[in-house]
Amino acid sequence: MDFSSDIKEQVRSQTDIVALIGEAVALTPQRGGREHVGLCCFHDDHNPSMRVYADRQSYRCWVCNAGGDCFSFVQEREKVSFPEALEILAKRAGIKLPERGFRKSDDGSRSQIYEALLWAQELFHKTFLQDASAQPARDYIASRGMSDEMIKQFRIGYHPNSWDWLLGQARGKFKPEQLLAARLIGERDSGGYHDHFVDRVLFPIRNERAQAVGFGGRILPGNPHPAKYWNSPESPVFQKSKLVFALDAARDEIRKTETVLICEGYTDVIACHQYGVKNTVATLGTALTDQHVTTLKRFAKKVVLVYDGDDAGLAAAERVLERFIAQDVDLRILTLPGGHDPDEFLAAEGADALRQLIETAPEALDFKLKCLQAKYPIKTLDGRQRILEEMLEVVAAAPKSSQTVREGLLMVAIAEKLGLREEQVRSRLAEIRGQVAQRAPRRVAEESAAQLLPDETQRLYRGQLTIHDRMECELLEILAAAPGLVRFVREELDELDIRHPQLQLLLGLMVSHAERQSWSFQSFVGAMEDQGLKNLATWLDHQARSKDLTAKLRETGDDSEETCPPFLRRSIENLKWRREEQSQQHREASMSPELGEGSPPHDDFLRQALQFHQRRATKRTTA
Repeated sequence: MDFSSDIKEQVRSQTDIVALIGEAVALTPQRGGREHVGLCCFHDDHNPSMRVYADRQSYRCWVCNAGGDCFSFVQEREKVSFPEALEILAKRAGIKLPERGFRKSDDGSRSQIYEALLWAQELFHKTFLQDASAQPARDYIASRGMSDEMIKQFRIGYHPNSWDWLLGQARGKFKPEQLLAARLIGERDSGGYHDHFVDRVLFPIRNERAQAVGFGGRILPGNPHPAKYWNSPESPVFQKSKLVFALDAARDEIRKTETVLICEGYTDVIACHQYGVKNTVATLGTALTDQHVTTLKRFAKKVVLVYDGDDAGLAAAERVLERFIAQDVDLRILTLPGGHDPDEFLAAEGADALRQLIETAPEALDFKLKCLQAKYPIKTLDGRQRILEEMLEVVAAAPKSSQTVREGLLMVAIAEKLGLREEQVRSRLAEIRGQVAQRAPRRVAEESAAQLLPDETQRLYRGQLTIHDRMECELLEILAAAPGLVRFVREELDELDIRHPQLQLLLGLMVSHAERQSWSFQSFVGAMEDQGLKNLATWLDHQARSKDLTAKLRETGDDSEETCPPFLRRSIENLKWRREEQSQQHREASMSPELGEGSPPHDDFLRQALQFHQRRATKRTTA
């Protein structure tokens, strides 16, 4: 398409590339402001390698070779064509493009999607403020203490209790195909369309440029719908694994403080902003992903994860440590006292009290060590061994901490806590680092998990199960038959007790899902987006049905949900015993070189070995 050079130059001249790229990356001025440097957003950058040149209005990454002008930045960043990049930048600069020749007729183009979402955002907001049907929604928001200023800033909305209300409002403005591309409506199985977000309070989700890209909808109190929150389905402009709620509102304060707070819910974030703690964001009802971490570290040097102080909050905090540490981020963990969530704490104690907790929040590794000390008995040999192994596994995930002063201090602290020599701790860390280097990273995003080891999963489908596969599949089949039993598994096992990589991931997702809500296996499968994991979960459910596990779980005649069924107890104990065997093997292997030839074994080691072999003999006798 032939574009006027005058139009292109007008848009280019009205776009400051430093400000444009600064919306996506925290930039630091150099050479008197002629250059700016930041983390490249086109590869996993740990040392700032992107240079932005104010005088030439260009950019370049000296690692991945990305570079160009404002148009190429938008094209690469947003994955759009040049005409769409031109339109995005023209709108940003307040320049009206000629209608002819610049608008794509494709109903699914990004520009059309953004236009439909902006219209819907304002319509939902107006309805919330003015429509009589929205009174219950206004009452709910008022009960959360949200001010008029916050309602306006975050464009709180409401969709009336009608399945074709938005379709009717869009007549003459947008075709159904455009609304569908924006994920504002869905397709009926019988044909036609239906609205999304019916009878829900709506929280617009915006990108870094404050453009609406989707919505988070919450049911009103008293609504029996099982899905309390429901986000927009993914679209060309909406990917949950990349977006965080309120980044557009928090970005300036994050840059100013070089700190970002991550909460668990939309209303928690808005409460923080209302009380003046404006460097606060949230994920979109999903676990933190590597992409979230990559996005946030472009703006902040310190990340503070804010969790409720209950058991679920502590467990959630532990699960994300490795992901952040692996990206070399200064991570702090803040668990609020009394089991409060942020808006409750702010209402009771105020913003200054929250800021004080933020300032004193422990570093991630300190937090992890305290959690492990609470989890395992530090006075026992096995407890100290497990604390050491789990702690060093996390430290080994930090690729750039080796030989740093910070790591040295941590090695001293671990050695002192566990009564070990510092040389022993460092030696074991080196071994674990070597193991990590030899294998692919264990932590993978859910969306790529199905491609991690496809042959491993196909082996399960073909019935070529090892004895370890059978033990692990049996556990997950039981959870497929009776999802409510996941709490018994959570209390005694963790993901690392499962060796098969995709079964391990599935167990982690089950535990995470169960912590958020009461669920059925169907709702769990429906919540997953990865087709490979869905297939595996469905296969496990089929295996459970073919073995009639539901009946076996009822064999005791005890229907109490407080009692772990014997069939599940056996499966848990089998995996715990495998863990103990592995620990004993490691102790024996690590003890041999330490003792040296002809040296007598330590008393603790002999006692531990004797107890282990007595239990193994008993287990074989009763098997």
